[in-house]
Amino acid sequence: MTTTRVRADADMDGCIEVLGHVYATDGYPVQGLDHARQFLTEGIEQAWVAVNNGKIIGHAAVSPATDSDVSVVLWRRLYPGKPSIAVLGRLFVDPEQRGSGAATYLLEAADSWSEHARCRLVLFALEKDQVAMKVYKRRGWTEYGTVPYHYGGGKEMAAVCFVNRI
Repeated sequence: MTTTRVRADADMDGCIEVLGHVYATDGYPVQGLDHARQFLTEGIEQAWVAVNNGKIIGHAAVSPATDSDVSVVLWRRLYPGKPSIAVLGRLFVDPEQRGSGAATYLLEAADSWSEHARCRLVLFALEKDQVAMKVYKRRGWTEYGTVPYHYGGGKEMAAVCFVNRI
């Protein structure tokens, strides 16, 4: 049975292992894995793990909204003065565990956090991540635009932005 819980420091090795599987399958994160621990910890306000039979199979995190995130910049441009937002990111599930409900459970944990924090969550998915976008749409997230995402020494890809509730 898959459950979610707040991520603990002791979970990091398991999270990095799963992120390695995701990168090998999907190329996420596009920046690579050289700084995986930093990717999963820097600027994080809250994080959760999905666990199945004692093994970490997924991860999600919420970060404060900053202008370094393209979904934040677009949201603020389109909806100035709207209530506060935070960023959902670092969401991934082990490719061998997809279909287990882990992504749904992680999104539910983040949605619950955002209700308690009285803020909306925004995120972006790169155009290559069609499966992730389908998950967000199935969970009721609303697409609010597409912007360029720049990474890795001049590379660019379209980033599709979503919000958990309007």
